[in-house]
Amino acid sequence: MIDLVLLWFFFNFPISEPEEVFANKEKVQKEVKAALTENATLSCEVARTETEVKWYKDGKVITSSKKLKVESEGKSRRLVVEQVEKRDGGEYTCEAAGQKLTFKFIVTGEREYFLST
Repeated sequence: MIDLVLLWFFFNFPISEPEEVFANKEKVQKEVKAALTENATLSCEVARTETEVKWYKDGKVITSSKKLKVESEGKSRRLVVEQVEKRDGGEYTCEAAGQKLTFKFIVTGEREYFLST
């Protein structure tokens, strides 16, 4: 009898793929470069406005601060790195509902200034 119940359950409740949490993944800029002292933004789009994300740097969770600002507006999720320093470079991850997007953040040399003559 249990076997019949299991068979009924298996055939009547299809197993579906997990819902996509991130939208437009193919359009995400996965390698971001910024010069020293500039601000840099890592961003992605979620499929639903209520989706909460967590940001990580090199595997450690990030909380919003003066230096690292976690922003959410509509379906857009952003991590803003203020006044970039060499130590800010590394691997950043945006995670939601067990799905992840990974970014490589590269800090380049000095900011270039142009003088007008």
